[in-house]
Amino acid sequence: MNQRLFKLDQEWCMIHYPERPNGFAIMILGDHHHYVDHKTSFWDQHEARKKWIRDLTAKGYIVFYSNLYGANWGSEQAVELAGRLYEYVKRREIINSKIHILAEGMGALVFKELYPRMEKEIRGVVMLTPCLSIYELIKHEKEQKFFYKKLLKELTASRGIKEEDYEQLLIPSNHDNAAFKDSPIPLYIIQSYNVNRYKNQFSLIKDIYKHRLEKGLSTDLFYVVPEKRDSLGMKFASYFSLHEKVL
Repeated sequence: MNQRLFKLDQEWCMIHYPERPNGFAIMILGDHHHYVDHKTSFWDQHEARKKWIRDLTAKGYIVFYSNLYGANWGSEQAVELAGRLYEYVKRREIINSKIHILAEGMGALVFKELYPRMEKEIRGVVMLTPCLSIYELIKHEKEQKFFYKKLLKELTASRGIKEEDYEQLLIPSNHDNAAFKDSPIPLYIIQSYNVNRYKNQFSLIKDIYKHRLEKGLSTDLFYVVPEKRDSLGMKFASYFSLHEKVL
């Protein structure tokens, strides 16, 4: 697989190139443990996700992503870097300026803040077992003391605040899912049965899905079992290709 590592704002980024480009690109917004370093990336090392990338590049897509400061949980710094990464790739590569987004887990929080800035540059969005609300995440993690402490440390570090001041994270905007509910951009949500960390987010997903259907917005919801995860790359490619008729 042809790929390139580079740094942007001291954060490692990776681009995967297709042999036969179709002119379209996909930006991945990964989960909290999806690293990129000077040698490789989580997506390049994880067997299933590496296959997804192979499937996407085989269909002609350029695929790119960044470390985004690690466990950023949708921080302003990460959102700004995601925007700069898009601009960098648009300048350096021959692609249609309207890209697809693939957001997994925490990546949905980055997308939620990125959407108002890039609404006209986003063609379609796939969210895989998304984390949509920091409030719901904190509420869930409180049940597991070790993970709760780790989450607070990551949240406060990503926002430059003290751990004892974390209450400021629980503000009304964390309940605002307008970027998901009212966006005219096609949205495909894939929910994995075997992911426990974000399981209490599913009520939000159902609410978004129902709201979008009522408004007639392009929306799909798909459930995937562990043994079928390997085939998701082709599902991503098929869904994205549906929304490429208008350049």
